[in-house]
Amino acid sequence: MELFRYPVELIWLMAGFAALIFFHLKARAAAADLALRLMTAEQLKRLSGETALAGKKLRERLYLAALLLLVIAAAGPQWGMELAPITDLQGNLVIAVDTSASMAAKDLKPSRIANARLLINSLVDKFQDYRLGIVAFSGEAFVQCPLTTDVDALKYFLSHIAPDMLPVPGTNLAAAVETGAGMLEKYGGQKIIVLITDGEDHSGRLDEVLNSAAELNLKIFTVGLGKTEGELIPVQDQTGNFKDYKKDSLGKTVVTKLDETLLLDIARKTGADYLRYGGDPEAAAAEIHGTVARISLSKSKGFGKARYKNRYQFPLLLAVLLLLIELLVMEKGFALPPSLKTLPGRFKKTPGAVILLLGLTISFMSPPKSFGGGGAEGLARKGNESYGKKDFPKAYDCYNKALEKAPKTDKILFNRGAAFYRLEDYPKAARDFEEAAGTSKIKSRADYNAGNAYFQLSDFPKAVENYKKAILADPGDKNAKYNLQKTLERIKKQKQEQKKAKQKQKKQGKQKGQDQKKQDKKGGGKDDKEKKDKDKEEAKKREEAKRKEAARQQAEKLLELMKEKEKSSGAREVMNSRFMNKPRQKTPPSGKDW
Repeated sequence: MELFRYPVELIWLMAGFAALIFFHLKARAAAADLALRLMTAEQLKRLSGETALAGKKLRERLYLAALLLLVIAAAGPQWGMELAPITDLQGNLVIAVDTSASMAAKDLKPSRIANARLLINSLVDKFQDYRLGIVAFSGEAFVQCPLTTDVDALKYFLSHIAPDMLPVPGTNLAAAVETGAGMLEKYGGQKIIVLITDGEDHSGRLDEVLNSAAELNLKIFTVGLGKTEGELIPVQDQTGNFKDYKKDSLGKTVVTKLDETLLLDIARKTGADYLRYGGDPEAAAAEIHGTVARISLSKSKGFGKARYKNRYQFPLLLAVLLLLIELLVMEKGFALPPSLKTLPGRFKKTPGAVILLLGLTISFMSPPKSFGGGGAEGLARKGNESYGKKDFPKAYDCYNKALEKAPKTDKILFNRGAAFYRLEDYPKAARDFEEAAGTSKIKSRADYNAGNAYFQLSDFPKAVENYKKAILADPGDKNAKYNLQKTLERIKKQKQEQKKAKQKQKKQGKQKGQDQKKQDKKGGGKDDKEKKDKDKEEAKKREEAKRKEAARQQAEKLLELMKEKEKSSGAREVMNSRFMNKPRQKTPPSGKDW
Protein backbone atom coordinates (compact mmCIF):
# COMPACT_ATOMS: atom_id res chain seq x y z
CA MET A 1 0.00 0.00 0.00
CA GLU A 2 1.19 3.57 -0.80
CA LEU A 3 0.35 6.18 1.85
CA PHE A 4 0.02 8.90 -0.83
CA ARG A 5 -1.64 8.61 -4.21
CA TYR A 6 0.82 11.07 -5.79
CA PRO A 7 4.19 10.42 -4.09
CA VAL A 8 6.29 12.13 -6.77
CA GLU A 9 4.18 15.29 -6.65
CA LEU A 10 4.50 15.25 -2.85
CA ILE A 11 8.29 15.40 -3.17
CA TRP A 12 8.10 18.45 -5.46
CA LEU A 13 5.58 20.23 -3.25
CA MET A 14 7.67 19.58 -0.14
CA ALA A 15 10.71 20.98 -1.92
CA GLY A 16 8.72 24.11 -2.76
CA PHE A 17 7.52 24.39 0.85
CA ALA A 18 11.09 24.12 2.13
CA ALA A 19 12.20 26.85 -0.30
CA LEU A 20 9.29 29.06 0.89
CA ILE A 21 10.36 28.68 4.52
CA PHE A 22 13.97 29.43 3.62
CA PHE A 23 13.13 32.69 1.81
CA HIS A 24 10.68 33.67 4.56
CA LEU A 25 13.35 33.29 7.24
CA LYS A 26 15.83 35.21 5.10
CA ALA A 27 13.33 38.06 4.64
CA ARG A 28 12.52 38.19 8.35
CA ALA A 29 16.23 38.24 9.25
CA ALA A 30 16.83 41.08 6.77
CA ALA A 31 13.91 43.08 8.23
CA ALA A 32 15.18 42.57 11.79
CA ASP A 33 18.67 43.63 10.75
CA LEU A 34 17.30 46.82 9.16
CA ALA A 35 15.25 47.62 12.25
CA LEU A 36 18.30 47.19 14.52
CA ARG A 37 20.22 49.62 12.35
CA LEU A 38 17.56 52.28 12.96
CA MET A 39 17.04 51.67 16.68
CA THR A 40 18.29 49.58 19.57
CA ALA A 41 16.76 46.25 20.56
CA GLU A 42 15.25 47.78 23.71
CA GLN A 43 13.60 50.57 21.71
CA LEU A 44 12.26 48.03 19.17
CA LYS A 45 10.84 45.87 21.97
CA ARG A 46 9.12 48.86 23.62
CA LEU A 47 7.77 50.09 20.30
CA SER A 48 6.37 46.72 19.18
CA GLY A 49 5.35 45.31 22.53
CA GLU A 50 5.95 41.78 23.80
CA THR A 51 2.33 40.73 23.15
CA ALA A 52 2.47 41.93 19.54
CA LEU A 53 5.72 40.07 18.90
CA ALA A 54 4.28 36.86 20.38
CA GLY A 55 1.12 37.21 18.28
CA LYS A 56 3.14 37.78 15.15
CA LYS A 57 5.20 34.64 15.75
CA LEU A 58 2.04 32.62 16.42
CA ARG A 59 0.45 33.85 13.17
CA GLU A 60 3.55 32.89 11.21
CA ARG A 61 3.51 29.41 12.70
CA LEU A 62 -0.17 29.01 11.90
CA TYR A 63 0.49 30.07 8.29
CA LEU A 64 3.33 27.58 7.91
CA ALA A 65 1.35 24.74 9.51
CA ALA A 66 -1.63 25.44 7.24
CA LEU A 67 0.65 25.44 4.18
CA LEU A 68 2.16 22.10 5.21
CA LEU A 69 -1.30 20.57 5.65
CA LEU A 70 -2.34 21.86 2.23
CA VAL A 71 0.73 20.21 0.69
CA ILE A 72 -0.18 16.91 2.37
CA ALA A 73 -3.80 17.18 1.19
CA ALA A 74 -2.64 17.87 -2.39
CA ALA A 75 -0.51 14.66 -2.35
CA GLY A 76 -3.69 12.57 -1.80
CA PRO A 77 -3.22 10.68 1.49
CA GLN A 78 -4.99 7.32 1.42
CA TRP A 79 -5.64 4.41 3.78
CA GLY A 80 -8.39 1.87 4.23
CA MET A 81 -10.25 0.01 1.48
CA GLU A 82 -13.56 0.68 -0.22
CA LEU A 83 -15.57 -0.98 -2.99
CA ALA A 84 -16.07 1.34 -5.93
CA PRO A 85 -19.35 1.05 -7.85
CA ILE A 86 -18.97 -0.73 -11.18
CA THR A 87 -21.62 -0.25 -13.85
CA ASP A 88 -22.16 -1.53 -17.37
CA LEU A 89 -20.04 -4.67 -17.14
CA GLN A 90 -20.04 -6.29 -20.53
CA GLY A 91 -19.46 -9.88 -19.47
CA ASN A 92 -17.61 -12.50 -17.44
CA LEU A 93 -14.33 -13.98 -18.58
CA VAL A 94 -12.03 -16.59 -17.02
CA ILE A 95 -8.40 -16.88 -18.20
CA ALA A 96 -7.08 -20.44 -17.76
CA VAL A 97 -3.29 -20.62 -18.05
CA ASP A 98 -1.20 -23.78 -18.33
CA THR A 99 1.50 -24.02 -15.62
CA SER A 100 2.83 -27.50 -16.47
CA ALA A 101 6.55 -28.20 -16.91
CA SER A 102 6.26 -27.91 -20.71
CA MET A 103 5.52 -24.19 -20.34
CA ALA A 104 9.18 -23.67 -19.38
CA ALA A 105 10.22 -24.48 -22.98
CA LYS A 106 12.10 -21.66 -24.72
CA ASP A 107 10.82 -21.97 -28.29
CA LEU A 108 9.16 -18.59 -27.54
CA LYS A 109 11.71 -16.20 -26.03
CA PRO A 110 12.32 -16.00 -23.14
CA SER A 111 9.88 -18.89 -22.39
CA ARG A 112 6.31 -19.95 -23.00
CA ILE A 113 5.19 -19.05 -19.46
CA ALA A 114 6.73 -15.55 -19.68
CA ASN A 115 4.81 -14.90 -22.90
CA ALA A 116 1.65 -16.24 -21.23
CA ARG A 117 2.07 -13.69 -18.41
CA LEU A 118 2.52 -10.86 -20.92
CA LEU A 119 -0.57 -11.97 -22.82
CA ILE A 120 -2.70 -12.16 -19.66
CA ASN A 121 -1.48 -8.71 -18.60
CA SER A 122 -2.58 -7.32 -21.98
CA LEU A 123 -5.92 -9.12 -21.71
CA VAL A 124 -6.55 -7.56 -18.29
CA ASP A 125 -5.95 -4.10 -19.77
CA LYS A 126 -8.17 -4.78 -22.80
CA PHE A 127 -11.08 -6.24 -20.78
CA GLN A 128 -11.31 -3.65 -17.99
CA ASP A 129 -15.10 -3.48 -18.40
CA TYR A 130 -15.40 -7.25 -17.80
CA ARG A 131 -15.46 -9.32 -14.66
CA LEU A 132 -12.22 -11.33 -14.89
CA GLY A 133 -10.78 -14.38 -13.11
CA ILE A 134 -7.62 -16.49 -13.44
CA VAL A 135 -7.30 -20.30 -13.25
CA ALA A 136 -3.90 -22.02 -13.10
CA PHE A 137 -3.77 -25.67 -14.08
CA SER A 138 -1.40 -28.56 -14.68
CA GLY A 139 -2.49 -32.06 -13.58
CA GLU A 140 -5.26 -30.35 -11.59
CA ALA A 141 -6.81 -26.87 -11.80
CA PHE A 142 -6.95 -24.24 -9.04
CA VAL A 143 -8.51 -20.78 -8.82
CA GLN A 144 -5.62 -18.34 -8.87
CA CYS A 145 -7.82 -15.22 -8.69
CA PRO A 146 -11.64 -15.22 -8.32
CA LEU A 147 -13.82 -13.19 -10.67
CA THR A 148 -13.30 -9.49 -9.96
CA THR A 149 -12.92 -6.10 -11.60
CA ASP A 150 -9.91 -5.15 -9.50
CA VAL A 151 -7.08 -4.82 -12.04
CA ASP A 152 -4.40 -4.49 -9.35
CA ALA A 153 -5.48 -7.74 -7.70
CA LEU A 154 -5.47 -9.58 -11.03
CA LYS A 155 -1.95 -8.39 -11.87
CA TYR A 156 -0.73 -9.26 -8.37
CA PHE A 157 -1.87 -12.88 -8.72
CA LEU A 158 -0.58 -12.95 -12.29
CA SER A 159 2.98 -12.19 -11.14
CA HIS A 160 3.08 -15.45 -9.14
CA ILE A 161 2.33 -17.76 -12.08
CA ALA A 162 5.26 -20.08 -12.87
CA PRO A 163 5.89 -23.58 -14.32
CA ASP A 164 5.41 -26.45 -11.84
CA MET A 165 3.79 -24.09 -9.30
CA LEU A 166 1.08 -26.69 -8.65
CA PRO A 167 1.77 -29.99 -6.85
CA VAL A 168 0.20 -32.29 -9.48
CA PRO A 169 2.24 -32.70 -12.71
CA GLY A 170 0.78 -33.16 -16.19
CA THR A 171 -1.69 -31.17 -18.29
CA ASN A 172 -5.41 -31.57 -17.55
CA LEU A 173 -7.41 -29.36 -19.93
CA ALA A 174 -10.68 -30.95 -18.78
CA ALA A 175 -10.06 -29.84 -15.17
CA ALA A 176 -9.28 -26.28 -16.36
CA VAL A 177 -12.57 -26.06 -18.27
CA GLU A 178 -14.56 -27.52 -15.36
CA THR A 179 -13.03 -25.09 -12.85
CA GLY A 180 -13.66 -22.10 -15.14
CA ALA A 181 -17.25 -23.19 -15.71
CA GLY A 182 -17.76 -23.50 -11.96
CA MET A 183 -16.58 -19.90 -11.47
CA LEU A 184 -18.96 -18.62 -14.16
CA GLU A 185 -22.09 -20.59 -13.30
CA LYS A 186 -23.45 -18.13 -10.70
CA TYR A 187 -23.33 -15.20 -13.13
CA GLY A 188 -25.89 -14.54 -15.83
CA GLY A 189 -25.36 -13.70 -19.46
CA GLN A 190 -22.60 -14.86 -21.76
CA LYS A 191 -19.69 -16.80 -20.25
CA ILE A 192 -16.22 -16.98 -21.82
CA ILE A 193 -13.02 -18.91 -21.09
CA VAL A 194 -9.68 -18.03 -22.69
CA LEU A 195 -7.51 -21.17 -22.57
CA ILE A 196 -3.76 -20.43 -22.86
CA THR A 197 -1.76 -23.65 -23.32
CA ASP A 198 0.51 -25.67 -25.61
CA GLY A 199 -2.36 -28.11 -26.26
CA GLU A 200 -0.95 -31.28 -24.69
CA ASP A 201 -3.75 -33.01 -22.75
CA HIS A 202 -3.34 -36.01 -20.43
CA SER A 203 -6.86 -36.14 -18.95
CA GLY A 204 -8.59 -38.47 -21.39
CA ARG A 205 -12.06 -37.05 -20.72
CA LEU A 206 -11.93 -33.76 -22.60
CA ASP A 207 -14.71 -34.65 -25.06
CA GLU A 208 -17.20 -35.23 -22.25
CA VAL A 209 -16.36 -31.88 -20.62
CA LEU A 210 -16.59 -30.00 -23.95
CA ASN A 211 -20.05 -31.44 -24.60
CA SER A 212 -21.19 -30.18 -21.18
CA ALA A 213 -19.66 -26.74 -21.89
CA ALA A 214 -21.46 -26.53 -25.23
CA GLU A 215 -24.78 -27.32 -23.50
CA LEU A 216 -24.13 -24.42 -21.07
CA ASN A 217 -23.36 -22.08 -24.02
CA LEU A 218 -19.82 -21.60 -22.70
CA LYS A 219 -17.44 -20.13 -25.28
CA ILE A 220 -13.83 -21.37 -25.03
CA PHE A 221 -11.27 -19.31 -26.97
CA THR A 222 -7.96 -21.20 -27.26
CA VAL A 223 -4.51 -19.64 -27.58
CA GLY A 224 -1.63 -21.92 -28.64
CA LEU A 225 1.85 -21.23 -27.26
CA GLY A 226 4.93 -22.89 -28.74
CA LYS A 227 6.00 -24.40 -32.05
CA THR A 228 4.73 -27.51 -33.79
CA GLU A 229 8.25 -28.83 -34.49
CA GLY A 230 8.85 -29.28 -30.75
CA GLU A 231 11.28 -28.11 -28.07
CA LEU A 232 13.15 -29.57 -25.10
CA ILE A 233 11.99 -28.78 -21.56
CA PRO A 234 14.75 -27.24 -19.37
CA VAL A 235 14.97 -28.24 -15.70
CA GLN A 236 16.32 -25.75 -13.16
CA ASP A 237 17.79 -26.25 -9.72
CA GLN A 238 16.66 -24.45 -6.55
CA THR A 239 18.73 -21.37 -7.38
CA GLY A 240 17.16 -21.04 -10.85
CA ASN A 241 20.20 -22.21 -12.82
CA PHE A 242 19.90 -24.65 -15.72
CA LYS A 243 20.51 -28.25 -14.64
CA ASP A 244 19.36 -30.61 -17.39
CA TYR A 245 16.54 -31.34 -19.82
CA LYS A 246 13.44 -33.17 -18.63
CA LYS A 247 13.43 -36.95 -19.18
CA ASP A 248 10.69 -39.55 -18.97
CA SER A 249 10.62 -42.70 -16.84
CA LEU A 250 12.69 -44.57 -19.45
CA GLY A 251 15.42 -41.93 -19.41
CA LYS A 252 14.56 -40.46 -22.82
CA THR A 253 14.58 -36.67 -23.29
CA VAL A 254 11.04 -35.26 -23.44
CA VAL A 255 10.07 -33.10 -26.46
CA THR A 256 7.01 -30.85 -26.10
CA LYS A 257 5.06 -29.87 -29.24
CA LEU A 258 2.17 -27.50 -29.87
CA ASP A 259 -0.98 -29.55 -30.57
CA GLU A 260 -2.99 -27.16 -32.75
CA THR A 261 -5.44 -29.84 -33.85
CA LEU A 262 -6.72 -30.31 -30.31
CA LEU A 263 -7.02 -26.56 -29.66
CA LEU A 264 -8.89 -26.03 -32.93
CA ASP A 265 -11.27 -28.81 -31.97
CA ILE A 266 -11.95 -27.25 -28.53
CA ALA A 267 -12.74 -23.83 -30.04
CA ARG A 268 -14.88 -25.31 -32.83
CA LYS A 269 -17.02 -27.41 -30.46
CA THR A 270 -17.87 -24.38 -28.29
CA GLY A 271 -18.45 -21.92 -31.13
CA ALA A 272 -15.32 -19.86 -30.48
CA ASP A 273 -11.99 -19.26 -32.27
CA TYR A 274 -8.41 -20.51 -32.05
CA LEU A 275 -5.43 -18.11 -32.08
CA ARG A 276 -1.80 -19.12 -32.53
CA TYR A 277 0.34 -16.79 -30.42
CA GLY A 278 2.99 -15.09 -32.56
CA GLY A 279 5.04 -13.30 -29.91
CA ASP A 280 3.15 -9.97 -29.73
CA PRO A 281 0.91 -9.92 -26.61
CA GLU A 282 -0.75 -6.62 -27.50
CA ALA A 283 -1.79 -7.82 -30.97
CA ALA A 284 -3.04 -11.17 -29.62
CA ALA A 285 -5.08 -9.46 -26.86
CA ALA A 286 -6.56 -7.01 -29.38
CA GLU A 287 -7.57 -9.86 -31.69
CA ILE A 288 -9.25 -11.78 -28.86
CA HIS A 289 -11.01 -8.62 -27.66
CA GLY A 290 -12.27 -7.88 -31.17
CA THR A 291 -13.63 -11.41 -31.56
CA VAL A 292 -15.31 -11.40 -28.15
CA ALA A 293 -16.76 -7.92 -28.75
CA ARG A 294 -18.79 -9.29 -31.64
CA ILE A 295 -20.68 -11.54 -29.23
CA SER A 296 -23.73 -9.99 -27.50
CA LEU A 297 -22.94 -9.95 -23.78
CA SER A 298 -25.11 -9.08 -20.80
CA LYS A 299 -24.72 -5.98 -18.64
CA SER A 300 -24.79 -5.86 -14.89
CA LYS A 301 -24.24 -3.42 -12.07
CA GLY A 302 -22.71 -3.78 -8.64
CA PHE A 303 -19.77 -3.14 -6.37
CA GLY A 304 -16.62 -5.00 -7.13
CA LYS A 305 -13.52 -2.85 -7.58
CA ALA A 306 -11.45 -2.49 -4.42
CA ARG A 307 -9.43 0.71 -3.96
CA TYR A 308 -7.85 2.77 -1.20
CA LYS A 309 -9.95 5.53 0.33
CA ASN A 310 -8.79 9.03 -0.43
CA ARG A 311 -8.38 10.88 2.89
CA TYR A 312 -7.39 14.34 1.63
CA GLN A 313 -10.37 15.87 3.50
CA PHE A 314 -8.70 15.59 6.91
CA PRO A 315 -5.51 17.62 6.28
CA LEU A 316 -7.51 20.06 4.15
CA LEU A 317 -10.01 20.64 6.98
CA LEU A 318 -7.21 21.16 9.49
CA ALA A 319 -5.52 23.67 7.16
CA VAL A 320 -8.75 25.68 6.83
CA LEU A 321 -9.21 25.67 10.62
CA LEU A 322 -5.67 26.97 11.18
CA LEU A 323 -6.25 29.75 8.67
CA LEU A 324 -9.48 30.73 10.48
CA ILE A 325 -7.63 30.75 13.80
CA GLU A 326 -4.94 32.95 12.24
CA LEU A 327 -7.64 35.44 11.29
CA LEU A 328 -8.68 35.67 14.94
CA VAL A 329 -5.16 36.23 16.26
CA MET A 330 -4.72 39.99 16.78
CA GLU A 331 -1.57 41.72 17.73
CA LYS A 332 -3.04 42.43 21.19
CA GLY A 333 -4.48 38.99 21.80
CA PHE A 334 -7.56 36.97 20.79
CA ALA A 335 -10.69 38.95 19.87
CA LEU A 336 -13.64 38.61 17.56
CA PRO A 337 -13.78 41.09 14.68
CA PRO A 338 -16.24 43.93 15.37
CA SER A 339 -18.19 43.20 12.20
CA LEU A 340 -18.08 41.07 9.10
CA LYS A 341 -16.77 44.08 7.18
CA THR A 342 -13.31 43.44 8.55
CA LEU A 343 -13.14 39.92 7.01
CA PRO A 344 -12.22 41.08 3.48
CA GLY A 345 -9.42 43.12 4.94
CA ARG A 346 -8.10 40.14 6.81
CA PHE A 347 -8.23 37.98 3.69
CA LYS A 348 -6.21 40.60 1.83
CA LYS A 349 -3.37 39.85 4.23
CA THR A 350 -3.48 36.14 3.40
CA PRO A 351 -0.32 35.21 1.46
CA GLY A 352 -0.71 34.49 -2.22
CA ALA A 353 0.95 31.09 -1.72
CA VAL A 354 -2.05 29.94 0.34
CA ILE A 355 -4.47 30.85 -2.46
CA LEU A 356 -2.22 29.09 -4.98
CA LEU A 357 -2.10 25.91 -2.89
CA LEU A 358 -5.88 26.00 -2.42
CA GLY A 359 -6.21 26.07 -6.18
CA LEU A 360 -3.81 23.16 -6.46
CA THR A 361 -5.87 21.24 -3.90
CA ILE A 362 -9.01 21.69 -5.97
CA SER A 363 -7.18 20.53 -9.07
CA PHE A 364 -5.87 17.46 -7.24
CA MET A 365 -9.42 16.50 -6.25
CA SER A 366 -10.07 15.76 -9.94
CA PRO A 367 -6.64 15.33 -11.53
CA PRO A 368 -6.31 14.74 -15.25
CA LYS A 369 -5.26 11.33 -16.42
CA SER A 370 -1.80 12.49 -17.38
CA PHE A 371 -1.16 13.93 -13.89
CA GLY A 372 -0.40 11.28 -11.32
CA GLY A 373 1.22 8.55 -13.33
CA GLY A 374 -1.34 8.04 -16.14
CA GLY A 375 0.71 9.86 -18.81
CA ALA A 376 3.75 8.72 -20.74
CA GLU A 377 6.18 10.00 -18.09
CA GLY A 378 4.26 8.37 -15.27
CA LEU A 379 4.10 5.04 -17.11
CA ALA A 380 7.80 5.23 -17.91
CA ARG A 381 8.49 5.94 -14.24
CA LYS A 382 6.50 2.87 -13.23
CA GLY A 383 8.42 0.87 -15.82
CA ASN A 384 11.71 2.03 -14.31
CA GLU A 385 10.52 0.96 -10.85
CA SER A 386 9.53 -2.49 -12.14
CA TYR A 387 12.85 -2.79 -13.99
CA GLY A 388 14.68 -1.96 -10.78
CA LYS A 389 12.74 -4.75 -9.06
CA LYS A 390 13.71 -7.12 -11.94
CA ASP A 391 10.06 -7.51 -12.94
CA PHE A 392 10.95 -7.22 -16.63
CA PRO A 393 7.58 -8.33 -18.11
CA LYS A 394 5.79 -5.60 -16.15
CA ALA A 395 8.48 -3.07 -17.08
CA TYR A 396 8.01 -3.94 -20.78
CA ASP A 397 4.26 -3.52 -20.43
CA CYS A 398 4.65 -0.04 -18.87
CA TYR A 399 7.15 1.11 -21.51
CA ASN A 400 4.89 -0.20 -24.28
CA LYS A 401 1.92 1.78 -22.96
CA ALA A 402 4.09 4.87 -22.54
CA LEU A 403 5.14 4.65 -26.19
CA GLU A 404 1.47 4.48 -27.22
CA LYS A 405 0.99 7.87 -25.58
CA ALA A 406 4.33 9.33 -26.70
CA PRO A 407 5.60 7.46 -29.80
CA LYS A 408 9.24 7.71 -30.87
CA THR A 409 10.41 8.96 -27.46
CA ASP A 410 14.08 7.98 -27.48
CA LYS A 411 14.51 7.39 -23.74
CA ILE A 412 11.41 5.21 -23.48
CA LEU A 413 12.50 3.28 -26.59
CA PHE A 414 15.90 2.78 -24.99
CA ASN A 415 14.31 1.50 -21.77
CA ARG A 416 11.97 -0.84 -23.65
CA GLY A 417 14.98 -2.18 -25.52
CA ALA A 418 16.64 -2.88 -22.16
CA ALA A 419 13.50 -4.76 -21.05
CA PHE A 420 13.52 -6.80 -24.27
CA TYR A 421 17.21 -7.58 -23.68
CA ARG A 422 16.48 -8.85 -20.17
CA LEU A 423 13.64 -10.96 -21.59
CA GLU A 424 16.17 -12.43 -24.07
CA ASP A 425 14.22 -11.09 -27.04
CA TYR A 426 17.39 -9.80 -28.70
CA PRO A 427 15.99 -8.95 -32.19
CA LYS A 428 13.42 -6.54 -30.73
CA ALA A 429 16.00 -5.17 -28.30
CA ALA A 430 18.38 -4.38 -31.15
CA ARG A 431 15.56 -2.72 -33.10
CA ASP A 432 14.61 -0.43 -30.18
CA PHE A 433 18.24 0.47 -29.41
CA GLU A 434 18.95 1.39 -33.03
CA GLU A 435 15.79 3.49 -33.18
CA ALA A 436 16.69 5.23 -29.91
CA ALA A 437 20.18 6.05 -31.23
CA GLY A 438 18.76 8.83 -33.40
CA THR A 439 19.59 11.53 -30.82
CA SER A 440 23.03 12.61 -29.70
CA LYS A 441 22.31 12.40 -25.97
CA ILE A 442 21.99 8.62 -25.72
CA LYS A 443 23.43 7.61 -29.09
CA SER A 444 26.60 6.11 -27.65
CA ARG A 445 24.80 3.97 -25.07
CA ALA A 446 22.10 2.92 -27.55
CA ASP A 447 24.63 1.86 -30.19
CA TYR A 448 26.66 0.02 -27.54
CA ASN A 449 23.59 -1.90 -26.33
CA ALA A 450 22.52 -2.64 -29.91
CA GLY A 451 25.96 -4.15 -30.45
CA ASN A 452 25.50 -6.32 -27.36
CA ALA A 453 22.11 -7.51 -28.66
CA TYR A 454 23.58 -8.45 -32.06
CA PHE A 455 26.46 -10.21 -30.29
CA GLN A 456 23.92 -12.36 -28.42
CA LEU A 457 22.33 -13.18 -31.80
CA SER A 458 25.80 -14.17 -33.13
CA ASP A 459 25.42 -11.49 -35.82
CA PHE A 460 29.00 -10.34 -35.32
CA PRO A 461 29.29 -8.01 -38.38
CA LYS A 462 26.35 -5.91 -37.17
CA ALA A 463 27.72 -5.99 -33.63
CA VAL A 464 31.04 -4.58 -34.93
CA GLU A 465 29.19 -1.88 -36.87
CA ASN A 466 27.27 -0.72 -33.78
CA TYR A 467 30.33 -0.81 -31.52
CA LYS A 468 32.14 1.42 -34.03
CA LYS A 469 29.21 3.86 -33.99
CA ALA A 470 29.33 3.93 -30.19
CA ILE A 471 33.08 4.69 -30.23
CA LEU A 472 32.61 7.47 -32.81
CA ALA A 473 29.90 9.02 -30.61
CA ASP A 474 32.02 8.65 -27.47
CA PRO A 475 35.73 8.05 -28.18
CA GLY A 476 36.38 7.46 -24.47
CA ASP A 477 34.01 4.49 -24.20
CA LYS A 478 36.35 1.73 -23.01
CA ASN A 479 33.59 -0.88 -22.82
CA ALA A 480 32.73 -0.42 -26.50
CA LYS A 481 36.40 -0.70 -27.46
CA TYR A 482 36.84 -3.87 -25.41
CA ASN A 483 33.69 -5.46 -26.86
CA LEU A 484 34.74 -4.47 -30.39
CA GLN A 485 38.08 -6.23 -29.89
CA LYS A 486 36.40 -9.34 -28.52
CA THR A 487 33.92 -9.40 -31.41
CA LEU A 488 36.69 -9.12 -34.01
CA GLU A 489 38.50 -11.99 -32.28
CA ARG A 490 35.30 -14.00 -32.39
CA ILE A 491 34.90 -13.32 -36.13
CA LYS A 492 38.48 -14.45 -36.73
CA LYS A 493 37.94 -17.57 -34.66
CA GLN A 494 34.69 -18.27 -36.49
CA LYS A 495 36.44 -18.08 -39.87
CA GLN A 496 39.13 -20.46 -38.66
CA GLU A 497 36.53 -22.88 -37.40
CA GLN A 498 34.67 -22.70 -40.72
CA LYS A 499 37.93 -23.42 -42.58
CA LYS A 500 38.66 -26.38 -40.33
CA ALA A 501 35.12 -27.62 -40.75
CA LYS A 502 35.46 -27.50 -44.55
CA GLN A 503 38.77 -29.38 -44.41
CA LYS A 504 37.28 -31.94 -42.07
CA GLN A 505 34.24 -32.30 -44.31
CA LYS A 506 36.48 -32.82 -47.33
CA LYS A 507 38.54 -35.39 -45.46
CA GLN A 508 35.42 -37.16 -44.31
CA GLY A 509 34.18 -37.22 -47.93
CA LYS A 510 37.38 -38.91 -49.08
CA GLN A 511 37.25 -41.37 -46.21
CA LYS A 512 33.62 -42.08 -47.00
CA GLY A 513 34.53 -42.82 -50.63
CA GLN A 514 37.25 -45.21 -49.56
CA ASP A 515 34.94 -46.90 -47.10
CA GLN A 516 32.35 -47.24 -49.85
CA LYS A 517 34.88 -48.92 -52.10
CA LYS A 518 35.86 -51.31 -49.34
CA GLN A 519 32.24 -52.00 -48.67
CA ASP A 520 31.66 -52.67 -52.34
CA LYS A 521 34.56 -55.11 -52.33
CA LYS A 522 33.27 -56.85 -49.23
CA GLY A 523 29.72 -56.87 -50.48
CA GLY A 524 30.53 -59.02 -53.57
CA GLY A 525 30.27 -62.25 -51.56
CA LYS A 526 30.62 -65.77 -52.85
CA ASP A 527 29.53 -65.00 -56.40
CA ASP A 528 32.38 -62.55 -56.89
CA LYS A 529 34.89 -65.08 -55.57
CA GLU A 530 33.67 -67.80 -57.90
CA LYS A 531 33.75 -65.37 -60.77
CA LYS A 532 37.35 -64.44 -59.97
CA ASP A 533 38.39 -68.12 -59.74
CA LYS A 534 36.75 -68.83 -63.07
CA ASP A 535 38.49 -65.85 -64.65
CA LYS A 536 41.82 -67.12 -63.32
CA GLU A 537 41.26 -70.59 -64.81
CA GLU A 538 40.32 -69.14 -68.15
CA ALA A 539 43.39 -66.95 -68.07
CA LYS A 540 45.57 -70.04 -67.37
CA LYS A 541 43.97 -71.90 -70.24
CA ARG A 542 44.60 -69.01 -72.58
CA GLU A 543 48.25 -68.84 -71.48
CA GLU A 544 48.66 -72.60 -71.99
CA ALA A 545 47.12 -72.40 -75.44
CA LYS A 546 49.45 -69.53 -76.28
CA ARG A 547 52.50 -71.56 -75.14
CA LYS A 548 51.41 -74.61 -77.17
CA GLU A 549 50.82 -72.49 -80.24
CA ALA A 550 54.25 -70.85 -79.84
CA ALA A 551 55.91 -74.29 -79.47
CA ARG A 552 54.11 -75.63 -82.58
CA GLN A 553 55.12 -72.62 -84.63
CA GLN A 554 58.72 -72.99 -83.47
CA ALA A 555 58.75 -76.71 -84.43
CA GLU A 556 57.38 -75.92 -87.88
CA LYS A 557 60.09 -73.30 -88.38
CA LEU A 558 62.80 -75.82 -87.43
CA LEU A 559 61.41 -78.37 -89.92
CA GLU A 560 61.37 -75.76 -92.64
CA LEU A 561 64.95 -74.79 -91.85
CA MET A 562 66.07 -78.42 -91.97
CA LYS A 563 64.36 -78.98 -95.32
CA GLU A 564 65.96 -75.85 -96.71
CA LYS A 565 69.35 -77.01 -95.48
CA GLU A 566 69.08 -80.44 -97.12
CA LYS A 567 67.98 -78.89 -100.41
CA SER A 568 70.83 -76.45 -100.40
CA SER A 569 73.50 -79.15 -99.68
CA GLY A 570 72.26 -81.42 -102.54
CA ALA A 571 72.21 -78.59 -105.01
CA ARG A 572 75.73 -77.64 -104.08
CA GLU A 573 77.07 -81.12 -104.86
CA VAL A 574 75.37 -81.19 -108.30
CA MET A 575 76.89 -77.86 -109.18
CA ASN A 576 80.34 -78.99 -108.08
CA SER A 577 80.25 -82.12 -110.16
CA ARG A 578 79.14 -80.25 -113.22
CA PHE A 579 81.82 -77.69 -112.79
CA MET A 580 84.65 -80.35 -112.53
CA ASN A 581 83.22 -82.51 -115.41
CA LYS A 582 83.51 -85.45 -113.19
CA PRO A 583 80.94 -88.01 -112.37
CA ARG A 584 79.54 -88.14 -108.92
CA GLN A 585 81.38 -90.56 -106.73
CA LYS A 586 79.48 -93.12 -104.79
CA THR A 587 80.00 -93.60 -101.15
CA PRO A 588 82.26 -96.62 -100.32
CA PRO A 589 80.31 -99.40 -98.78
CA SER A 590 82.58 -99.87 -95.75
CA GLY A 591 86.13 -100.19 -94.54
CA LYS A 592 88.91 -97.77 -93.82
CA ASP A 593 89.98 -94.92 -95.94
CA TRP A 594 93.73 -95.17 -96.33
